[in-house]
Amino acid sequence: MYFYNRMVVSLALVLSLTSASPLEDIFGRAVGDSCRAPQGTGVCKSTSSCKGISYPQPLCPRDPDDIQCCVDIPCKADGGSGYCRSKRNNGCSGGKFHPGSGPPWPCPGDDDIQCCIKSSTPPPPPPPPPSGSVGAKVLAKAKTAAGTPYAWGGGSCSGPSGDQPPYDYGEVGYDCSGLVCWALCKVTGRDLFKEGLRNTRTMYCAAESTLKYKKVPFAQRKPGDAVFFGGSCACTGSSIHHVGLVSENIAKMWNAPNDDINRVLESTISGFGESPCPNVIRFT
Repeated sequence: MYFYNRMVVSLALVLSLTSASPLEDIFGRAVGDSCRAPQGTGVCKSTSSCKGISYPQPLCPRDPDDIQCCVDIPCKADGGSGYCRSKRNNGCSGGKFHPGSGPPWPCPGDDDIQCCIKSSTPPPPPPPPPSGSVGAKVLAKAKTAAGTPYAWGGGSCSGPSGDQPPYDYGEVGYDCSGLVCWALCKVTGRDLFKEGLRNTRTMYCAAESTLKYKKVPFAQRKPGDAVFFGGSCACTGSSIHHVGLVSENIAKMWNAPNDDINRVLESTISGFGESPCPNVIRFT
């Protein structure tokens, strides 16, 4: 009896000192549990939320399959702070790896584990490009000039310029056709100023083969089309004197009206005081 009791006690002691098998240890874990990795103790979490080293080895439950053992080790190198990461498995998106300049090294392990340092002030994202047709892009560009003064004869591919005699009031800005031609130049690179097509009459009356753009009935206008005004809109004489760009609301236009209003703005087509010409020019 004494021998039996002693054997039972000994067996219980052995079982209490024996750890679980590696498989039981792994599959017994859940997301958020601790895990052991070559560079230290970590936590089972998604790779997207891991600042440090995440190990592709089966150290955590694989459900979902992006759960890995994450070991966050802060580091400092080259005057910056970051986290140790694996060059091979983790990368350093938005930053640079720094191995350090000598002992003590910023990160444990071999050369694959280095200090990932990211900029504390990431650059702002680039503005999204205007979407849609060439006309829509021309319209979007013209709208960026909102509030710019009216200057008779003003405008070039470079931007606003001084007004010209006989209406030289010292303003720097755009006149109606200068605004349209500037926006078109910025979007397409085509310089209607140098081609002699910046004047409202010459633009409207040019043959399509010269203009290289289609003329479309006013009733079929779309945002970004050039809409013209000028009495009978006859190409004999000089009655055609104003142009704007049809807005997203096709009852309106963006334009540089005159010295009295003295700014680039959106206004109604019907409120201009004249009927629009029969055709619009569509930039393509």
